[in-house]
Amino acid sequence: MAVKKSNVDVFKAKDFIRFDFSSTMENIDAVCEETDQYLRSTVAGIEKHLFPIQLVIREGLTNAVRHGNEGDPGKIVRFELSIINKEMIKMMIEDEGKGFDWREQRNEILDDDREHGRGIIIMGTYFSSCSYNEKGNILFLEKIITP
Repeated sequence: MAVKKSNVDVFKAKDFIRFDFSSTMENIDAVCEETDQYLRSTVAGIEKHLFPIQLVIREGLTNAVRHGNEGDPGKIVRFELSIINKEMIKMMIEDEGKGFDWREQRNEILDDDREHGRGIIIMGTYFSSCSYNEKGNILFLEKIITP
C-alpha cells in the first residue's frame, strides 16, 4: 500500500516499509516518526530497541541528505526497513550522490572537537552490521532484535 505524505512517499507491507523522499531535514523527521509508529505496531517488545534504531536511522538519513545529496531537495533518498522473522531488522539507505570512500573514513582518527564524522562509529556501535556498496552511496545495516 502506498501512502503520500507531502514530499515523502511511503510503501508499507507486513514486514517491510519503504520511503522515497526529497532531501530535506524536515522529511527526515517525518520518516523517523512514521518508522517509529510502524515498528511499534509491527514488532512486540520493540520499545527497548527504539532508541538505537532511531539514532541510527536519523544518522544515516542525515548523512544521505547533507553529504550524499548535498541538501538538494530535487534529489531523492530511499530508505527501506525490513523485519526478518521478528528477530532482525535490515535497513538500506540510498542517496543520489557520488558516494564516498567509506573504507578510509572507517580508519580515520577523529579529534574530540570535530563536529562531524562519527556516523559510521555510531552505526557500528548500535547495529550488528554496517556496510556500504562499492560506490559509497548505499548504506546497509542489520540489527538483531530478539528479546
